[in-house]
Amino acid sequence: MCDTSRHFLKLSADDRYQIHGVMKVDGVYAKITPTYGQQLSDAERPISSRVFGKAVLLSAEECRRLMPYQTCSGWHVKSVCVDTRRYLPYLLNKFHRNGGHIRRCKVHSFSQVAQEYDVIINCTGLGSRELARDSNMYPVKGQLLRMETEGKVTNFNYFIDLFKKTENAHTSFYFLPHGNEVVVGGSYIKDVENRNVDADLSRELEAMARQLHPGMKKAKILQEYTGIRPLRRGGIRIEKEFKYLEGKTIPIIHNYGHGGYGVGGSWGSAMQVAELLAPEIQKKSKL
Repeated sequence: MCDTSRHFLKLSADDRYQIHGVMKVDGVYAKITPTYGQQLSDAERPISSRVFGKAVLLSAEECRRLMPYQTCSGWHVKSVCVDTRRYLPYLLNKFHRNGGHIRRCKVHSFSQVAQEYDVIINCTGLGSRELARDSNMYPVKGQLLRMETEGKVTNFNYFIDLFKKTENAHTSFYFLPHGNEVVVGGSYIKDVENRNVDADLSRELEAMARQLHPGMKKAKILQEYTGIRPLRRGGIRIEKEFKYLEGKTIPIIHNYGHGGYGVGGSWGSAMQVAELLAPEIQKKSKL
């Protein structure tokens, strides 16, 4: 994750936010604790602080102002926010400029593409349940709001496990700025793959956003939406295997199971994939 953070830090120094969608932000990273302003261990410190600068513990009074109806502890931190609506097209454009091509098709097995390519890189997320026959993959549903503010919001709040609900579901609360828009979330519901919006959860997130941030009191809801995180029991799978397919041995490099950390771990994961790929590349290899 540190490799990815350094990548985003470098991009955030470039003032073309409208193109790449990455900007520096200040904010608060907090967790629910028995009392306000507890001393937290270094192991609990946000990973991003190792790249973006020192995390400063919040005082008890700061925590009380931050979350008046729930005891918490946390840190002031510096980080970046990535607007994927800009960042992903930015990456795709770089991919095309470097000679990459996109081909859309339904892939049912690796054998289907083995004849055409010398190396396969598998980044299919939940699709790896079938494609790689990986029974450790499972879905985790999340729900978000996109809200429009009157002025630009440049700070963020992130509360971990704000409301414990069941063994397989909980709600954290966070708002992440994207210019004059803010993404408000979110939920974590294991083994649910439907994309239905929970209206009660939306109202709960909306109420918290309006209570906890002055800039959100008159914010307008633009969108309520859900997403499915592709998690994997045992952690992310980044490894290489060789399969005999369609009369030849072909290397397959797996890169999936990132869950909700796909963006946060993207650059570092890609660097690991590149290391695994290097010995397999020949002058005219097709990927």
